[in-house]
Amino acid sequence: MSAASLETSPHPLGFLPNVLTIGRIMMIPFIVGGIVLLSTGQQSFLGRPSVLLTLFIIAGFTDFLDGFLARRWKVVSDFGRMIDPIADKLLVAGCLIGFCVVTRGDPFIMVPALAIIGRDILVSGAREHAALSGRIMPPTKLAKWKTACEMLGIGVLIVWIATRGIIPVDTFFPSLVDWSGRIGLGLIWLAAALSVYTGSLYLRAALAKVEAVKANAR
Repeated sequence: MSAASLETSPHPLGFLPNVLTIGRIMMIPFIVGGIVLLSTGQQSFLGRPSVLLTLFIIAGFTDFLDGFLARRWKVVSDFGRMIDPIADKLLVAGCLIGFCVVTRGDPFIMVPALAIIGRDILVSGAREHAALSGRIMPPTKLAKWKTACEMLGIGVLIVWIATRGIIPVDTFFPSLVDWSGRIGLGLIWLAAALSVYTGSLYLRAALAKVEAVKANAR
């Protein structure tokens, strides 16, 4: 076998990135269930702070690892391009819905949650609309920052939920717990603002590309 054929042969573990992505999707119900159970104080396996944080960290790490391995091993596939952003959006939406349940619809979390989830649905539709003209809309740098704010904010809010029920009220630490909640909410609101802005950019780009294709076809 020649050196050229060895370089272009698929990696023996080329299926692993998609397996990691699918595994992340399968973890979402357990993470959301853990958020709700943890807030109720029920002594269950998923209701343990260490278990919930571990699941979320693993899910976040696989988000980085699947893309890294796919690019490193040159096994990027159409299925991977499709399923990876879906997994990210499902994870974020599931956690935000869990926080809305925990806070009983508090507008401070419900408003940015609706903005983020609505934006993701809008962008998915805009990308499909652009795909009709054979155009691809890759994520922008701001969209990546948006995702980073979402993940970090969700992680901080999970810590807030995990600690607010176990820190004694007669110590100095409750103020630190409150600040973790504020920081988490601040990151979610920042992600919501970036969601609205980047969503409008995606929508404009999709409509402009489709209109350009129509003009060239006339």
